Amino acid sequence: MSVSVKLAGFALGLVAVFGASFGLGRAVGPVGGEPAPPPAATTTSTTTAPGHGGHS
Repeated sequence: MSVSVKLAGFALGLVAVFGASFGLGRAVGPVGGEPAPPPAATTTSTTTAPGHGGHS
């Protein structure tokens, strides 16, 4: 068996496996419920409140 035949067989096997995986994924659909809401926006500040972390 030549190298090109081996590579073609390997490529055909990959196509078959990924095709089957894609088909099963489409049949099952998404797993889980609705997506989680995005996290709340965080703000950062470089100022400190009086009496909190400032040097005295």
